[in-house]
Amino acid sequence: MKNFAPLTTAALVGALSSGPALALSCLPADVRQSYTQVDEASETYVVLLGAFDFKDLKLPERDLSDPDPEEISFPARFTGQALGDDGFGGDYMLDMTVTLNCLGPWCAGQPAPGEALAFVQKTATGLVLGLGPCGGQHFAAPDPAQIEAVEACHTAGECSAE
Repeated sequence: MKNFAPLTTAALVGALSSGPALALSCLPADVRQSYTQVDEASETYVVLLGAFDFKDLKLPERDLSDPDPEEISFPARFTGQALGDDGFGGDYMLDMTVTLNCLGPWCAGQPAPGEALAFVQKTATGLVLGLGPCGGQHFAAPDPAQIEAVEACHTAGECSAE
């Protein structure tokens, strides 16, 4: 199954970049699906709940005819809790990098600062919140049901959509 994902992504990028008439359609992001994706990933992730703070950037106007725009990265600070064996807890203040990734000419926008639930990758150089054009790594102003769903996924060891 893991070998299938790169082929699908490559085919999707090729199809999406074949002409300007195509638009990117994204399914609504779901915290359960996001939890499952990072849980199954070979990389290490931490799930954070709290306030994200960063400067508002003036993002460049995107040229949809450019099939390979550059990603944009900027620093952020997180204050809040991390997901552990007993749910969200602790009192953390963490620095990280936010990276706005692209899929063909479509790129993630900068999220609003404030309260969020986020799936953040641990890398050799620090924490990275990677955002794509379809979302799924950052959930602004999460409602109690989303928080409970992620905690249930973590404690149950499996995560299925309701």
